[in-house]
Amino acid sequence: MAKTTINAANPQPVNAVTDERVLERPADATAQFHPQSSTRLADGASAQSAPPVERVPMERVPAERVPVEGAGQEVPPRRKGFNWIPLAILAALFAGGFFLMRRANKPAAPAANAAAGPTLPTVRVVPVSVGAIEQTLQVTGALKSNQNIDLGSKIAGRVAKVLVNEGDRVTRGQLLIQLDDADLRAQVAQAQAALNQATVRYRQGVVGLPAREQQVSTGIVQAQTNLRTAQARLRQAQLNEAPRITGAQSGLQTARETVRTAQSRLAQARETALQTQQQTTADIARAEAAAQGSRAALADVIRGARDQQVAQAQAQVRLASANLNDAQTELNRQKILVAGGAAPQSAVDAAQTRFAVMQANLETARQALSLTREGATTEQVTQAREAVRQAEAGVATARTGRSRVLVAQGEVTNALAALAQSQAGLRTAQADLAQIPTVREETRVASQAVDQARSGLVQAQANRSQIPVAREDVNAAQAGIQAAQATLQQAQVNLGYAKIYSPVNGVVNQKLTNEGQTAGQGAALLNLVSLDRVYFEAQVSENNIGQVKAGQPAKVSVAAVSNKPLDGFVTDVIPTADARTRQFRVRISIPKAPRELTPGAFARATLSTQTVKNALIVPDETLGQSGGENFLLLAMPQSGGARSDRAQGNGAQDRKPQSSGAQSGGAQSGGAQGARSQGKKAEVKRRVVQIGINQGGRTQITGGVQAGDQVIIGNTDLQDGDDVIVAK
Repeated sequence: MAKTTINAANPQPVNAVTDERVLERPADATAQFHPQSSTRLADGASAQSAPPVERVPMERVPAERVPVEGAGQEVPPRRKGFNWIPLAILAALFAGGFFLMRRANKPAAPAANAAAGPTLPTVRVVPVSVGAIEQTLQVTGALKSNQNIDLGSKIAGRVAKVLVNEGDRVTRGQLLIQLDDADLRAQVAQAQAALNQATVRYRQGVVGLPAREQQVSTGIVQAQTNLRTAQARLRQAQLNEAPRITGAQSGLQTARETVRTAQSRLAQARETALQTQQQTTADIARAEAAAQGSRAALADVIRGARDQQVAQAQAQVRLASANLNDAQTELNRQKILVAGGAAPQSAVDAAQTRFAVMQANLETARQALSLTREGATTEQVTQAREAVRQAEAGVATARTGRSRVLVAQGEVTNALAALAQSQAGLRTAQADLAQIPTVREETRVASQAVDQARSGLVQAQANRSQIPVAREDVNAAQAGIQAAQATLQQAQVNLGYAKIYSPVNGVVNQKLTNEGQTAGQGAALLNLVSLDRVYFEAQVSENNIGQVKAGQPAKVSVAAVSNKPLDGFVTDVIPTADARTRQFRVRISIPKAPRELTPGAFARATLSTQTVKNALIVPDETLGQSGGENFLLLAMPQSGGARSDRAQGNGAQDRKPQSSGAQSGGAQSGGAQGARSQGKKAEVKRRVVQIGINQGGRTQITGGVQAGDQVIIGNTDLQDGDDVIVAK
């Protein structure tokens, strides 16, 4: 720091080190210079830290003469002697400024020393856990049995053997009593003989049916099969005709477009391959069907006409003649109506057309009758054989169509040869289009086959009246077999009743008969107590009966059998209390009860009256109570900034308080913070909570805290806001 001196002759200050003169500014300037921090202070700063003037160094000039603005005089020459006083003053000012700077840079030291304070208490914490907790009820009672059985005989007879005595344990299915069964065995043998005799009669009736019955039945079945087959072929032909024609036409158009647009051939080739595969399969099937029909037609031509066909042709002639007469009458009537102006001329034209058609039908029917009587000519046989040959050639042609599938597949895999493949597809489409007349002919042939099959079925059904009444005899013989079987079955059942078995696992309570005695039908012979359905009947007080519901699980302990509890559940709650003890009866079923359980034995049970899953659970030693409220003390971790603000006092007032959202987030992540805060300082927060079920030193918390919150164990003398250290 520069040293400044004042000349006595001239009050203008002079720098003793740099030989510079400085100008003084008044002390009431707008800003003052702080000598310690080298900064400007705002108006109103403490006068203790600011000098009354600001010294502004001037440029160095010769000591003899220094011009000063507004002075009106010159500074006298500088003295030659050395002055130690300014140096001492300068050193004192430097030391004082250094001390003040060190003090200003350490304002928090007293606060830190004050924060050390007394030693904080150390606490143990546990997190609020999530789990299942259940409420139980202890009850006592006795074992009982659901079944007390009086075992008797379903038939009357003499007792041959009694295989058990009173007090014996029996198992389900064990033989207990044997009746005399000699007469019953004889009845079974007699019923078996009657069944054999009925079976022989039935077989004789079946073998004796005339061969005609079989022929008629076979003819009807065959005719029905032929009709169904023909109808199916007609439906298939009708369904395939339009799609095939449309497919052939659209295929030709598609093939032509494919030639022009070879670039898009790849995407369309896949669909064409699929269609080609389906069409080829259908062509082969139809060609084979046509060949089979042609062969059948050839066989019919060679065989010649039957009497039935002649009769059918005559019936067609009579029908055509009747239709012609009807058309003639209608034509005459329409002419009269037209002449009278009651009908248009178009009605006469239509009637005239119908008349001409009926004439043609009559002529056709007469020619068909003539052909039917005369039989097939050599030309017809030749034509039929030619049709067979053509149909077989069609099959071969249809099978050759499989090559189109390979062509279509080549279109998909070889996009570079799309132009050549599209030309092949065009040729294929043209060939398909040429098959349209053949498709229509197949439909017409299928329709004729249906008409022929229908006529054959009518004829076969007409032959049914020739079946003799012998079939009824066969039915009667079959009914005799069923009656004999029922008699045999009843005799065998009665024979089985001669042996009396135990229906349950249990104990013989009473023996009511002996060997040689006669047992009446339904009379009791033994009394059994079942061990299969042993249940536990508990006594529950009226204060606790409201907690017991059907279906609740239970653990039943029978000290006389085993110390291991048995699993059971409440099956029934008797709503009527005992008038003397005011106790209610509760029945508990034991599904897997061991055979050692006996009715009358004393037992205990633990009922699970309520189970809460995903419950918030804390140890009982963490709970406190005050003023009728339950509360928990939470150890909330502290951040360094929050605690230092409290220690600094007024300086913390300039800090903004933490938002409620941040506080909520801290509560939700209490578990993780608690884990990190072990061995660190924490703040005590008192939380009023609601409690639920208590089990084995654990209590359910229904409100007030969240899972993971760190709860202080004991230390009920702590207050809300106290600082503590969390034990590791």
